[in-house]
Amino acid sequence: MAKAMMRNTDDSRVDPAATADVLRCGCAGKTPLARVVIPARDRIRTRLRDTSVTLGPDADAALLPRATEYTSYVDVVRFDADGEIHTAMPEPPVPKSPGDTETASVAVACALLGDGYADAERLGQALSRVYASFDGRPLRIGKGHAIQLPSATGGVVVVERLAPLSGDESADGDPDAANHAANVDAVHAFPGLDPAEQARVAGLNALNDVYTRGATADRAVRPLVAAPPSAAPTPGRVREWFAAGLPDDVSVRSPSVVDHDGTGMVLGASVTAAGASPSATSPLPDECAVLVTRPFGGLASYAVGAQSDDDRLREQGRQRLLSDARPVAEALASALPGDGEAFDPASHVAHVTDVSGEGIAGLGRIAADSDRRLVVDRVPVLDGLAETADASRIPLPDATVETNGPFAVFATPAVVSTVAERLRGVDGCDPQQIGTLRDGGANLVDATGGRATRFVEGAARWPTASVERDER
Repeated sequence: MAKAMMRNTDDSRVDPAATADVLRCGCAGKTPLARVVIPARDRIRTRLRDTSVTLGPDADAALLPRATEYTSYVDVVRFDADGEIHTAMPEPPVPKSPGDTETASVAVACALLGDGYADAERLGQALSRVYASFDGRPLRIGKGHAIQLPSATGGVVVVERLAPLSGDESADGDPDAANHAANVDAVHAFPGLDPAEQARVAGLNALNDVYTRGATADRAVRPLVAAPPSAAPTPGRVREWFAAGLPDDVSVRSPSVVDHDGTGMVLGASVTAAGASPSATSPLPDECAVLVTRPFGGLASYAVGAQSDDDRLREQGRQRLLSDARPVAEALASALPGDGEAFDPASHVAHVTDVSGEGIAGLGRIAADSDRRLVVDRVPVLDGLAETADASRIPLPDATVETNGPFAVFATPAVVSTVAERLRGVDGCDPQQIGTLRDGGANLVDATGGRATRFVEGAARWPTASVERDER
């Protein structure tokens, strides 16, 4: 069982930055996807086979049923170091109409995990139990997120279930109805940012994923904060942080505040937005290039700048972390298929993703899912990052691991060129093609002449383009 803990009663001086670790801030502390999360998902899917709960596809954001409004219900499920659940059964969702207790819902779930759950088998077993506790109610886990809590023992899963309000099942005839996307994300607090800035980074980082679906309108955010009880803010204080930090048009819902027995504060949000393209993922074209909307290195600039006391570099990173990518997403949305429109590789973008905790490795994984490999011919990085790290003798982190990072676009070379031209007129954009896809082989291939190893962790293990040519 979880040990008893004293909850903070005066949060007027609670500061997320107080215990923040510059080496673990932002997305740097996420649960490893390739090693832990993806194998765990396979185990969860198998174990849920005989329940009413299903896992949605591995996507940036969940697509909700077409509607004008949604009702939501938030559950917090805790488990101990042995994976045993110590929380009452989840409550039923708010019904769409009297007597309707079988409302089909889509959920977004954020798992806050102790050190022992950075393991695919243990994580898969624990989350299977959590999700199975919802059995009996049709539920699809549309998007999940996992983040590690240093020194914590068990885990906490915050689940928000969303369902259309009454009458919206016939929304196809309603001109005000729209496709909505939902997401949940969380990051470790940053040293040196005030609470409103921390909230802005967390909220915009979560919105980035729904932007990849073309959903940029009617933005709504439900804040999520996890902290040790003695440092936990009240929900009212959290709402103040997010309302002060986010753009005025973003609706801030009632926050979820949970405690944990580890160290440090985590801030995040579950989010929704309207205008999503119904085509979540289109087949990658035979000739496919990859473009990023700006150079990598926002999170790395902030971390290296903070460690080296380089105010210019730190401010460069801070500005990237605080930037709202909606104008970029709106420009990209015009290249996605619209309602009732079939995907056309000659005019549409095949796939958009945000570059986040996986860094460029996540782009290689997308390529591999289509039996392709990404041949990387350049890794554009923000100015001054490498020079400051060298001068200060600070180890350079993977510059492609981002928080509120750039978008990556997969499309034919012609469409990439058109998109790049469109993006050059958008504030904060510096679009650059980083490579092309080829058939088979390793996820990522280095065609940079070895320069990628300077900025990407693990790039030294990539096969090189010259070696591949020799082998052929």
